[in-house]
Amino acid sequence: MQIPWRKRVSRLLRARARMRVLAAHGLGLVAETKNGTLVVDARDFNVSRHLLERGEYDWAQVTLLASLVAPGARLVVVGAHVGSVLIPLARVAGAASTIAFEPSPRNRRLLELNLVLNGLAGLAVHASAVGEAAGLARFTENPINSGNSRVSDRGEISVPIVTLDATLARDTRDIDLLVVDAEGYEVQVLRGARATLARTCALYVEYAPEQLAEQGCTVAEFAGLIGAAFAHAYTVRGARVGPIDGDLARHLAAHSARGTRFDLLCLREPLGAVSANR
Repeated sequence: MQIPWRKRVSRLLRARARMRVLAAHGLGLVAETKNGTLVVDARDFNVSRHLLERGEYDWAQVTLLASLVAPGARLVVVGAHVGSVLIPLARVAGAASTIAFEPSPRNRRLLELNLVLNGLAGLAVHASAVGEAAGLARFTENPINSGNSRVSDRGEISVPIVTLDATLARDTRDIDLLVVDAEGYEVQVLRGARATLARTCALYVEYAPEQLAEQGCTVAEFAGLIGAAFAHAYTVRGARVGPIDGDLARHLAAHSARGTRFDLLCLREPLGAVSANR
């Protein structure tokens, strides 16, 4: 979603003012939240602002996802940001069975601090984006919405790209939960994860049609990649979870026409059966 230029300028100015509070060598602000003890970016007007002002971020969704994992469960998070979703889930699954990917140097620095603060220092963090094929990509770091940092042809830095299939090839265990938040790059992530998806029990992925379009991807391909691997799909909007009956591509296309965005929970088994087995 494009922010009006006046609001963007206002946020940039307020972000600079916040950073002055930290002085020349401040890294961030510490927030004690439901998601954990987290160092957050003072300039960020999205995730960090929620954590500082509300003491939580996406807690209803985190609670839902936590019901799908158990101690020792295999957890993979693509787009870990500063850890607000990763950390509470890794507390359940355990650091040794969790792997994360975060290409933004700024976000990853805060993420690694947060892992230490929350007793998860042994968790594996890959300093790379995830896509369809290994290589390099241009990447932009959003100064006022750090969660929107993303692969972009106009990016100011270069980051490595890996595929899930290649990275996870040596570990043949089933993946209990795969979380993907790649700011429109989700289709590329899934293209490079066909073998991984075949052994994934649950996929939680952001659906933002305008971001998919910015990355040159279609809703039909997004739905096709998910539908080939999972029998059941649910929309997640805060605490509201609703099953998608019928054709997934048609359902998503209808919401795309209205500019709607939400998260998708995709499962091999119905949601009630999965939760009952945990």
